[in-house]
Amino acid sequence: MKPPHLYLTGYRGCGKSTAGKLLSMSLDLPLCDLDRAIETAAGTTIPDIFKTEGEPGFRKRETLALTAIASESARVIALGGGAILSPINRQTIALSGWCVWLDADAEEIISRLAGDETAGHHRPSLTELPAAEEIRSLMKTRQPLYRETANLRIDTSARTAESIVEEIAAAYAEQLSD
Repeated sequence: MKPPHLYLTGYRGCGKSTAGKLLSMSLDLPLCDLDRAIETAAGTTIPDIFKTEGEPGFRKRETLALTAIASESARVIALGGGAILSPINRQTIALSGWCVWLDADAEEIISRLAGDETAGHHRPSLTELPAAEEIRSLMKTRQPLYRETANLRIDTSARTAESIVEEIAAAYAEQLSD
């Protein structure tokens, strides 16, 4: 049996990209950032996709990219925070890999995103709400879907990236040996 993909899910700012890079090196697996794959396939940025196609167009592209990547050899895949919204995506993840939900409390996410000057350039606002309210609202809505999709949940609040990666790598190796 071929090893499954290692998916990282969670709200933006929870550490998927950072953990993905470190896990890729630690596990000697290629890294795929789903958002970057979507941009490459579209030949444009996510904010531009949202401007021209809206969220539905972006979500369609997300599903197409995930389906294509899921058919490739094992890799660490950092999903976009909303990739789990689609039942098709949740099924693809379940059938092709093992999923870790990186979580943090809303206040931690708000703080992280406020300190990330590039966050707004990569992802547009999804609601008309002020940033902090949007984060709380979307996290609350998405939590049941993260819970449904993930094989493991890790709270990344007040933890180093290295300790998170160590925990994920050990759990992934254990599930491979089962």
